[in-house]
Amino acid sequence: MTEQIVEVDKEKQKAIDEMMASGDRGALKPRQVADYLKEHPDFFVGRDELLLDLKLPHQRGDAISLVERQVALLRERALNYRHQLAGLAENAKENEKLFERMRLLILSLLESKDLEQLVEVIGDSLNHEFGIEFHSLILFSEKPMSLPVRIEHTDVVVEALGSIMTSGKAICGQVTQAELDFLFQEQAGNVGSVAIAPLSYALSEPQQLGVLALGSKDKNHFKASMGTLFISYLGDVLSRILARQLHS
Repeated sequence: MTEQIVEVDKEKQKAIDEMMASGDRGALKPRQVADYLKEHPDFFVGRDELLLDLKLPHQRGDAISLVERQVALLRERALNYRHQLAGLAENAKENEKLFERMRLLILSLLESKDLEQLVEVIGDSLNHEFGIEFHSLILFSEKPMSLPVRIEHTDVVVEALGSIMTSGKAICGQVTQAELDFLFQEQAGNVGSVAIAPLSYALSEPQQLGVLALGSKDKNHFKASMGTLFISYLGDVLSRILARQLHS
């Protein structure tokens, strides 16, 4: 079987050689030639005279040699790689800035003496350090609390937000208008996309502590396809600090 395949390949190669040498383009179909060359990328090794005769049409209508076209393609590919590398470098810088802002926020949260200071730290940092246009922090409590933050009963929030709360997972993207109205109240009409993190801690009693929502006017700022690492991490840290503050 192997010998037969080799023999067939030799016949194809001979036919191509004869076709190119004679200029008879009707001997093989272009598709057959293309398939063969894909299977044998080293076909032109040792056949420099064929390379010298090959011409490719240029976009401007001029004819260029195969080698020139290959060089041009390699340059285009190298340029694309440089652009990709620049994009990765830019992302790395942005991630480094985000990490530093997050580090400072967490340190400030840990240093908060009480819930009132904690709420103030969150608001200032989200607005000024992270550039978040809208944010809503809702804490759960069965009794009134004298805090500069919104307090709601757990069942009220669960009923209003449904699966957002029951899943216990952070989300990014767009939500219903009713959910926007509940989270952002009078600012809801300006919010185009959101990132939401349910605040809960397994070692707390009760486990559900509240919900944190970030909003943007841009409908594409927070997208369902983007990761939730930032909002999830902030939610985890905030949940643990809140559990300590609420039950101290």
